[in-house]
Amino acid sequence: MVLDRRIPANVPNIKTDLLFLRCRDAVIFGAKRENWRPPSYRFAPNYLRDLAPPAAEEAAAELEGYKLRWPEFERELQRDRRETEERAEAVRLDGEKAQKQAASEKRKQAAAAAKA
Repeated sequence: MVLDRRIPANVPNIKTDLLFLRCRDAVIFGAKRENWRPPSYRFAPNYLRDLAPPAAEEAAAELEGYKLRWPEFERELQRDRRETEERAEAVRLDGEKAQKQAASEKRKQAAAAAKA
C-alpha cells in the first residue's frame, strides 16, 4: 500500500481519513486515521528488514516492481482526488443554489404578505 503525503487528506496533523492505494490491484481506499498504526500498517523498509532472507528478497523485488509502476498509480490517485474534489464542489454549489432559491422564495412571500 502507498500513503502519498502530497494528497491534502494525507497531510499530518489533520482529522480526515487517509487515502491509500493498494498496489496489487490499484484500488484506492480510505482508512480511519486512528487505525493507521502497526501492526496494520508498516513502513516498507522496516517490513523488509524484519523478513527472513528468502522472503525479504522476494518482497523487495515486488516492491521494486510497484515503484516502477508508481507513475501509473500516482495518476490514478490524482484522478480520484480530482473527482472527489469536483463532486464536493458540485454539492457545495447545489447547496448555495438551494439557499438562494429559498431566500428568493421567502422574499416573494414577504412581499406578497405586505401587499395583502
